[in-house]
Amino acid sequence: MRTVLHLLPHPGGGAETYIDLLGELRGYRHERVPFSPTRSRLRGAPSVIARWPGIARRSRGADLVHAHGDTAAILAAPLLARSSSLITTHGLHRLRRVRGARASLVRRRLRAAVASAIRTVCTTRSERDELAQLLSPELRGRLVVVPNGVRLPPAEDPARRARAREALGVADGKVVALYVGELESRKDPLAAIDAVEAARARGAPLVLLIAGGGPLAAQVSARAGESVRPLGRRDDVADLYAAADLFVLPSQREGMPMALLEAMSHGLAPVVSDAPGIAEAVGGAGAVVPAGDVRALTDQLARLAADGDARA
Repeated sequence: MRTVLHLLPHPGGGAETYIDLLGELRGYRHERVPFSPTRSRLRGAPSVIARWPGIARRSRGADLVHAHGDTAAILAAPLLARSSSLITTHGLHRLRRVRGARASLVRRRLRAAVASAIRTVCTTRSERDELAQLLSPELRGRLVVVPNGVRLPPAEDPARRARAREALGVADGKVVALYVGELESRKDPLAAIDAVEAARARGAPLVLLIAGGGPLAAQVSARAGESVRPLGRRDDVADLYAAADLFVLPSQREGMPMALLEAMSHGLAPVVSDAPGIAEAVGGAGAVVPAGDVRALTDQLARLAADGDARA
């Protein structure tokens, strides 16, 4: 049995789902360890320093060290150089959000991480192209594109849909838009709320279900009402997919989101932003609007709420 040590920047997120799927590979034992117990950069920094020696010891006993995301790759670069190692980009979130002098430092450290690993897996072509601009021709040859995937669910069961909608108190005739994800600024759940409320004001029979927690949870909860249902973190997401008609994701920045792929696999019509990775995943199978454009998001939600054939 070979051991794969997965290094995460923090617990949670799409990388955890990614590792769960890898658990189906026979002959491998998967261990995961986060550099920080929290998403907070301020609170997480001391824990990174404290945890690093233990992570280094564990990496020496692994057959493969797999760093998830550019932050984990940068932190793990010395360990990647000493091991059989792999990076998966998961959106290049640190590279895409930093500016100025810090951006130069991140680019330099990310180049060093890619040079330390045997391969770097980009989940989208846009990640590959963006990362390739930072690298020498030799290092570009270490980049590969492997899109994310999800398990295909069984055929939709109308009885399950009816039970799920009844449990959620969704009235007949309502069109359910679903948001699943961390409630944080880059995913922009408040834009989804603004758009659904504006579409409702035009007469669209929309209800927005919001599943997730995070820094914006209080602001999302404050908007609860007839058209907006904050649900908190849920472990019955499959039932939410069964109850919904649309999946809304207005993110400013993403990789290739697992929740979006899961929603599409359940037959939900996606209404999403044009953030890199999202538009690539959806292609022509959904409505894609400019990130941050609430009016365009409203128009598409209102259109699809009124047209079942278009949703299908």
